Amino acid sequence: MNRKPLAPVLALLLLLSGCGGPPPAPEAEARAAYEAFLAGDAALLGDQARFVEPYFSASAELEYLLMDLDGDGIDELLVQWAEFPGAYNGVFHYEDGALSVWQNDGVEMSCWDYPLRDGTMVRQYDHGGSSFRLFRYFPGGETEDTALLYARAAPDNDGDLRPCPYYEVDGGEVEEAAFQAALEELVTGWLVPREDWTPRRAPEGE
Repeated sequence: MNRKPLAPVLALLLLLSGCGGPPPAPEAEARAAYEAFLAGDAALLGDQARFVEPYFSASAELEYLLMDLDGDGIDELLVQWAEFPGAYNGVFHYEDGALSVWQNDGVEMSCWDYPLRDGTMVRQYDHGGSSFRLFRYFPGGETEDTALLYARAAPDNDGDLRPCPYYEVDGGEVEEAAFQAALEELVTGWLVPREDWTPRRAPEGE
């Protein structure tokens, strides 16, 4: 996966529009919208801006990635807190001059969404065990689950009588070896390399 720089895009689109050039392609238009948003302009979010902006302060150590998650040929913008995505993770979609929020979570420190190389998303939740919900986005932001993995290695407390260790794949109990094989095949073998994430520069003037 190649990193897709955003910085030159907005200036280029403004230049073309001022010189009577052709209208920007949807992909370039989306990138320009994402660049403006990352630089501190949340206007395209409309009423949703108030729920998102608190996580995008100048002190937030964020990183971003562009990836087409819904298969429409236009990238979505994925943003997370660098090295600690449980602190914040978000997914944003551009269409018809507006940004919509598909994911915006800065509350569940033990839960976060992250992409795999093929565009599948994982919602990992580490509380009372570890669950891995795999799902795909469709145009419009709807989702469809594709797999569910769950592991519990130890009781939560002295009164927890549930069997431990315990492993599930798609709702069925399996041995640890089968769980680890499924986890490697579906999740860990498809992780996006760390170098594909780009650090966000803090908005100017903050």
